[in-house]
Amino acid sequence: MSRQLSPSKNAPEHDIVYTPRLLAKDIIDHFPLSGVVLDPSSGDGAFFDQLPSNVEKRWCEIDRGVDFFTFQEKVDWIITNPPWSKIKEFLKHGTAISDNIVFLVTINHFMTKARMRLLTEAGFGFKEIYGVETPKLPWPQSGFQLAAVHVQRGWQGGTLFTGKFGK
Repeated sequence: MSRQLSPSKNAPEHDIVYTPRLLAKDIIDHFPLSGVVLDPSSGDGAFFDQLPSNVEKRWCEIDRGVDFFTFQEKVDWIITNPPWSKIKEFLKHGTAISDNIVFLVTINHFMTKARMRLLTEAGFGFKEIYGVETPKLPWPQSGFQLAAVHVQRGWQGGTLFTGKFGK
């Protein structure tokens, strides 16, 4: 019997995991958001509703008829908990419209060769990985570290590791 190295695809309903408002607020407060900020998968508004008043806010949510993949306006920041089965597609479109992307994901979601190549070819570097505690149920408990990963166009410095790791 052969062992499969990649997990099977998630069903779309498993991609709907809402971010607790306190966690979204912690992430928002951590990063120096400015200019035009987009939440491309706004869900129930955990990120969007708490964006600071000094930024211009934009949102997309496929369930409300606004598809991120058709959004073409340039923005300064993207911040969200994207559908994890569509990370590569979200990264690809995000790099076309923004200079800063912060995704709440498990770190391993960024570490595939294809995703790292996509970011490198788009001129992005890993600026910061802000470790956060994985919320309790209904969040999937995978054993992988959850973080708000910040990639930035033109970043060539080291990657800062901040926050809580191993929690």
